[in-house]
Amino acid sequence: MKDASFVLDKLSPQVRMALGITGAALIVGVAIVFLGIKPTYQRVKTLTAEVAQLGATHATMKTNIAGIQKQRAATEVAEDALKGILDEGVIEPLLGSFSMRGKSLLDPLAEETGFTIANIKEDRLIPLQVPQPPPQQLYARQLVELTGYGAYTQIVAFVQAAEQAFPLAVVSGLRIEHQMSTPERHRATITFEWPVKGEKRK
Repeated sequence: MKDASFVLDKLSPQVRMALGITGAALIVGVAIVFLGIKPTYQRVKTLTAEVAQLGATHATMKTNIAGIQKQRAATEVAEDALKGILDEGVIEPLLGSFSMRGKSLLDPLAEETGFTIANIKEDRLIPLQVPQPPPQQLYARQLVELTGYGAYTQIVAFVQAAEQAFPLAVVSGLRIEHQMSTPERHRATITFEWPVKGEKRK
């Protein structure tokens, strides 16, 4: 240290001033690096990471957009399948009556099997769980009871035909009564539990 001090003492004032200025400039430069450049570098790193994340998000969005057409096609297939199921079994009122609709659908089957429908009426309506507020179109299960006459084989054939034609309709009640006056023809009371669709009741 003494040697360094001795060397500095031997330097001219101008040289010592130049060295002082150089040292100060060096200190200022280091300060600029730590106070200015380093935060900027960190900011650049952060922005680079954000750009990479946005790029990944963009790539995912492009993939999703490319799959929209495929998803739309799958949705259309599912909607067609649902419509087919509903068309097979869900009934709507005819002249405001579910039993009239049921009779219009069952009459051709009765004629084919030789079973005679004498009377038909609505029984209980069993509501299904619906979201709140309920939609304008409600689905439920309606009990439709019909009374008719036919031989045992005709009654069985009629029930089988109805089950095949309307797979969503369930036979929930069947009572066959022997008729003394016409032993070859029985009185049959058949209850169908039928999926129905109707307007929301006020």
